[in-house]
Amino acid sequence: MRGRQQEAARPVAAPPPALCLPRALRLSPRCYRAVFDGGRSLAGRLLVLWVLNRGSADAGGVGTVASKRTLPLAVARNRARRLMRESYRLNRHNLKSGVDMVLVARARSRGAACAAVAEDFRRLCRQAGVWRDAP
Repeated sequence: MRGRQQEAARPVAAPPPALCLPRALRLSPRCYRAVFDGGRSLAGRLLVLWVLNRGSADAGGVGTVASKRTLPLAVARNRARRLMRESYRLNRHNLKSGVDMVLVARARSRGAACAAVAEDFRRLCRQAGVWRDAP
């Protein structure tokens, strides 16, 4: 019986670049304030979408927020942020350029499936007018 012997740490491989959300598409802290101050919000069942149309031709950015008040457990907050980022990553080719958005997790997002969060994200983007049907 080996007991609790320490095994050699295996190196963790980074995911392929195509599966990651590039840092250039993540909002800086200063941009969060600009989106909250100048943007508009739409509330869905699982998340709230804040949108600010900058009107530029470059790709917009995304930020995610999950508060301790809504999701008290860190595991739930991290999962909610991860699901919102993944929803954006999978659907960003359908979004208009020059749009910054902040996704805020709601309490109902705890335990939600990835497909449900993605569907809520798509519905809110259509309502906000930032969704392109033909890529």
